[in-house]
Amino acid sequence: MTTTAVTESGAARALDAALALDGVGRTYGRGAPALDGVSLTVARGRFVAVMGPSGSGKSTLLRCAAGLERPTAGTVRIGGTDLATLKAAGLTRLRRDRIGFVFQSLNLVSALDVRENVTLPLLLAGAREGRELDARALAGLAAVGLADRAGDRPENLSGGQRQRVAIARALVNEPEVVFADEPTAALDPVTAAGVLALLRRAVDERGTTVVLVTHDPVAAAWTDEAVFLDRGRLAGRLDRPDESGVREMLGVREMAGAHLQGAHFPGGHATPAAHATPAAHATPAAHAGHSFRRTAVAR
Repeated sequence: MTTTAVTESGAARALDAALALDGVGRTYGRGAPALDGVSLTVARGRFVAVMGPSGSGKSTLLRCAAGLERPTAGTVRIGGTDLATLKAAGLTRLRRDRIGFVFQSLNLVSALDVRENVTLPLLLAGAREGRELDARALAGLAAVGLADRAGDRPENLSGGQRQRVAIARALVNEPEVVFADEPTAALDPVTAAGVLALLRRAVDERGTTVVLVTHDPVAAAWTDEAVFLDRGRLAGRLDRPDESGVREMLGVREMAGAHLQGAHFPGGHATPAAHATPAAHATPAAHAGHSFRRTAVAR
């Protein structure tokens, strides 16, 4: 493994990327910045994990990147669109039409059945009820293995099934970027692997860009790249991460460095290779045969 410096520059690259952050900062009140000069470019069709201990800025980065919060410094671009140029209504349209969200809390509407939950973003975007809309919803549910549960209410599904509905809903409008915030944190290892396999398949088969916020090295092993935050700054990255490499980067073995203490790492997970995954994607164990690049960021 070699250590090199990270540089995230080039206007052309940023404009062509699915997501580009340039010098992004976010401060609340007079406290220390939650984000401090973060620059990051995510190419189209990539699956990227954002990692770090609690308080490192992961969720703040997601909110700023997705247009849920405005940064106090720097710029955020989605597909070349500078979010700072959009007013509130424009941001709402961008989130509705070009971004998909998958949250740990799911945010399914209990009063709607599964099909109606999936079609909700399309209806909000102005689509009309009808056969075409139903067909899109059923196709999305079939892709996550739940076409036969289209008429059920969310409370009649398991946690893993509800998360699969959330993924179908996030993908139904073919977004440029899907932001997933700890989507497997409340799931058992086998169910979590199924959810991660669906996100992996969306990247491989649809060319979707997925940004995954997670504490879990097992989840990160499904991605193309893991980036690490520490006290609001980009602290390093791994290309084609595997579980052991992520744990080493986080300092799990020795817990070296007080700034990483207090991180939570779910235990007892089997490696993703132990579970069935779509044929279109080799299991994360395939990463193990490749050396990974450790990249440190000079401060």
